[in-house]
Amino acid sequence: MIRSLLIAAALLFASPAAIAADAPPPELLKVLEGVWSLEEWHTDGVVMRPPEMTGRWMVRDGVVMAVRHRNGPKDFESSGDYGEYKITATEWIYGYKRNQSARGPTAETAKTTVTWNEKIPMRTFKISREGTKVILTPEMGGKWEFEGPFFTLFNANGTVLRKYKRVN
Repeated sequence: MIRSLLIAAALLFASPAAIAADAPPPELLKVLEGVWSLEEWHTDGVVMRPPEMTGRWMVRDGVVMAVRHRNGPKDFESSGDYGEYKITATEWIYGYKRNQSARGPTAETAKTTVTWNEKIPMRTFKISREGTKVILTPEMGGKWEFEGPFFTLFNANGTVLRKYKRVN
């Protein structure tokens, strides 16, 4: 009990310098926050580009949103995700509170599902740099690379999954 009170007091009375030490540098925020337009979506050996597959990835003011629409060669998909994120000096943490998607062989036959998470399942990524690239590495493998106006997602095998271009 006393230990818990000491920890709570330490957090409550933490110095601004201690809190600022965990804050992300402004140049990191400039890289990770913004709006990106989907350029490529890789799936099943096929690379889809607009207008076949379109989307946006938006990160701003603690809110993360993803919107995607596919009228691809095999099926139809339209989805939107809404959640929260936090950036520290060493980590990018995010999760979706709500997802709504429609999927099926065609838009007319697509089934709609809605997911609502009272407790947001958060994913944590370690932040690193390789030259001009900012790299986000999740616990489950793969990586996200931010370089210049581009943001590329790779799976654990190093294969490109998605590529976005900054629009703002």
